[in-house]
Amino acid sequence: MAKISKTSVIFAILLIAAILCVYIPGLNNQLIFDDLRLAEGDFFGAYGNLLQFKQRMLSYGSFVWIQNLFGEGWWKQHLFNILLHVLTVGALYALFKSLLERTQFPHDIEQEEHFQASRMAALRVGLIVFALNPVAVYVVGYLIQRSILMATLFAVLACFAYVRGLSNGGIGWYVAAVVCYVAAALSKEQSALTVAMAVPLYIYVRRPSWKKILMVSGATAVVLVLAVGAVLSIYGSLIGALIDNQSVAYVKQLEAISPGITSKVYGLSILNQAALFFVYGFLWVVPYVGGMSIDIRPAFPVSYGSALHLIGAIAFVALLAASIWAVLRKDGVLRFAALCLLFPMLWFFTEFAVVWVQDPLVLYRSYLWAVGIPGLVAIVLTGFKPRTIYIVGVFLTLLFGGLAMERVMSMRDAETVWEDAASKVDLKAPANAVGRYRPYLNLGTERMERGRYAQAERDFMTADALNDLNGNARFSIGVSQLQQKKYPDAIRSFKAAEEKGYSGQTLWYQRAEAYAALGHPKESFDAFSTALQAGGPDVNDSTGATQLTEQTHLRRAEMGMTIQKYDEAVKDYETVLKSSPNNSRAAVGLAMALTGKGESAKAKEQMDALIAKTPSGPAFYARAMAQYGLKNIAEALKDLDQATQADPANAQRYAMAKAQISGASAPKQ
Repeated sequence: MAKISKTSVIFAILLIAAILCVYIPGLNNQLIFDDLRLAEGDFFGAYGNLLQFKQRMLSYGSFVWIQNLFGEGWWKQHLFNILLHVLTVGALYALFKSLLERTQFPHDIEQEEHFQASRMAALRVGLIVFALNPVAVYVVGYLIQRSILMATLFAVLACFAYVRGLSNGGIGWYVAAVVCYVAAALSKEQSALTVAMAVPLYIYVRRPSWKKILMVSGATAVVLVLAVGAVLSIYGSLIGALIDNQSVAYVKQLEAISPGITSKVYGLSILNQAALFFVYGFLWVVPYVGGMSIDIRPAFPVSYGSALHLIGAIAFVALLAASIWAVLRKDGVLRFAALCLLFPMLWFFTEFAVVWVQDPLVLYRSYLWAVGIPGLVAIVLTGFKPRTIYIVGVFLTLLFGGLAMERVMSMRDAETVWEDAASKVDLKAPANAVGRYRPYLNLGTERMERGRYAQAERDFMTADALNDLNGNARFSIGVSQLQQKKYPDAIRSFKAAEEKGYSGQTLWYQRAEAYAALGHPKESFDAFSTALQAGGPDVNDSTGATQLTEQTHLRRAEMGMTIQKYDEAVKDYETVLKSSPNNSRAAVGLAMALTGKGESAKAKEQMDALIAKTPSGPAFYARAMAQYGLKNIAEALKDLDQATQADPANAQRYAMAKAQISGASAPKQ
C-alpha cells in the first residue's frame, strides 16, 4: 500500500475546509422546487427497502436511512450531501492519480526536477475546480439531486476499481467495480452508461491488440444492453418520447411557431442537446453565475438549419470521433486528454434518449459529466513549478469558492431561488425559447404566499406575457387581484384564464369568492355550483380535493342562505358535516338554514347538542333564531345575551338582533 504523503493530508484537510466554508452556511436552506417531494407523505414510506426494486432506490432510500439513524432535520440531509461530495472528490483523486501515473508527458517536461511534484499539484488544482465549482451547488445544495451525486460517486469508484483491476489483477477489484456500477445505476439511471467507459479505460491501461479490444467491446455491449433494458423495464418506452405533459404542451407551442415540427422534434432535440454539451462545459470551466439558475430556458431549434445548433452538433460528433481516434492511436498527453473527454461524452448519450424540450439545460445533470475536469486541468498545469501551480490554486479557491457560496445563498428558500432564476430570464429571447414563464410564475406564487400580492401580480403578468401554459398565470393574476380587493379585475382575469384553457374547481371557486365580495350572491352561488361540477387537474390530489370540495359546499350554503335557497343550503351543510362532523361553522349554518325553512324545533335540538359540547357565540345566536322561530322570545333574548358574553367581538351584531326581536315582539300601540 502506497504511503500517503504529508502534503496530501494537508491538502485534503484544506480542501475539505474550503468545501465546508462554501456549504455549511446553507445547512438550514429550505426545501426548494423538486425538494418538496421529500415532504410528501408517501415518500419516506415508498423508499428504504432494498428488497423492492424501483427507480433510484439507493439514492432516495438514503433519505430514509439517514432519518432513521440520526433523526429528522433537513440540515442533516444537507450534511450528508456534503459528505457525498467530499467522497466524490476523493474518488476522483484516486482515479486520476492512477491514470496520470500511466500518462507519458513530453520528454522536456518529464526531465524537469519538479515534474512529479508539478503533476501532483496540477491534479490538486483540478480537484479544486471541481470541488468548489458553483455549478456543483445545484447538486450538493439541492437535496433531491442526491441521486446524481450518489450516481457520480459510485460511477467514479467503479472506474477506479476497474482501473486497479486492470493494473494489478485480482478478481476483487473487478467485483468491486461491478458492485459500484450497480450502485450507481440504482442511484440514477443516467449512470447506466458508465459501463461504456470499460473499453477506453481498458485500451488506455492495457494497450491491447485489436482482437482483445473487440472482445472487450462485445462484452461491454452485452452489459450495456442489459443495463438499458433494466432502465426501460422501469420507465417503459422512452426512446424519442415526450416524457411529460409539459413537454407535450411546449411542442404545441413550437408547432404554432413552426408547423410540422412535431414530426421532427426528436431529431431537433438531439441537435439541441449536442450543442448544449458545450454550454455545460463552458459553465464548468468559466464560472459565469449570470448563466446559472435552477431553471434555464435556451431557444429550441425549429429546423435542422439552425446555424448555432448545427455547428454545436457537428462539433460534438467531431470531438467524439477525435477522442476515440486518439485513445486508439495516439500516446501520451493527447491520449489522456481524449480519455478525459470520453467520460462526459459517453455519459452524455443519455441526453439523446428522449425529447428534452421541458428541461433541456439543467445544471445538476452535468455533475456526472464534469468528472473529467480534474484530469484536463492537470494536463494544462503540469510542467509549471509547483509553487506557481499552488498560487493559481489559491486564486481559483477564492474565485470559485466565493461564487459557489453566492450560489448556495441564492438557494436559501423558494423565493430567493426563483428570484434568481427570474433575473436570468432573457425577456427578449425568441418565442421558441419556450418555458421562460416558469420562474416568474413560481416567484409570483412564493410572493403571494408571503402576502406580497402587488409584487406577485407583476410576476404573474410577466409570466402571462411569456406565454405560459393553459392560463395558469392569468388565473394567478386573478387570485392576486382578489387578495388586493380588485374584484372586477379579478373576475375579468378568471374569465381570461378560462379562455386560455384553465379549468377546474379552483377557477370557479375563486370566481365565486370575487362575486361574493362584490355583493352578488346569486352569481356567487351559481359559480360555486359550477365549481362543484367541474373537474380538472387541480382536484386530483385527494387531500386537497376533499378540502376544496368541502369548502365549496360550505360557501355555497352561505350564499344560498343569502338568497333564501334554504333547501340547497341544508343539503350543502349536511354534506360538509358528513365528512367533518365537528365543523361547528357548518353545524351553526345548518341550524340557521333549518330555521329559514321553518324547521325551528329541529334547529334548536341541534344547537342544544352543540352548545352542550362546545358553547360559542355563533351557536347561541343560531339557537336564539330558532327560539324566535318557535315564538320563545324570552329564551331567544337570553341566548343572545349568552352569545354576547361568549363572543364579545360580535357584540354589535347580537345587539342588533336583540333589538330586532324585542321590537318585533313588543305590543303594538
